[in-house]
Amino acid sequence: MNDIDYDQKNYQFRMRIEQLQQDQLGIKKEQRQVEEQQDAFFYLQQKEQQAYEFVLNSCETEERAIYQDRGDESLHLAKKVQLELEEQQVELQKEYRSLLDQEESINAEQTSFWKQKEGESSGT
Repeated sequence: MNDIDYDQKNYQFRMRIEQLQQDQLGIKKEQRQVEEQQDAFFYLQQKEQQAYEFVLNSCETEERAIYQDRGDESLHLAKKVQLELEEQQVELQKEYRSLLDQEESINAEQTSFWKQKEGESSGT
C-alpha cells in the first residue's frame, strides 16, 4: 500500500469518527432539550395543580365534582406526557450508545489498519 492510499484511508477513518462525534453532540443537545421540556412541564404541572386546588377550595359544592373531574383528567394527561418524554429520553440514550459503539468499532478498525501497515513496513 502506498502512502497516498494510506493517507486516504486515514482521512476516511477520521471523517467517519468526526461525523459520529457530531451526531453524538446532536443527541446530547436533544437530550438537554428534552430535560428542559421535562423541567418546564413539571413546573407548569405544579402550577396547574395549585390552581385546581384553589378553585376546588373556593367553588360552590355543586361545581366541585366538575372541577375534580377536570383536575383528574389533567393529571392523567400530564402523566401521559411525562411518560412520552421519558420514552424519548430512553430512545436518545440508546441512539447515543449506538453512536459510541460505532465510534469504538471504527477506532478498533483504524488501529488494526495501522498495525497492518506497520507490519508491512517492518517486513520490507
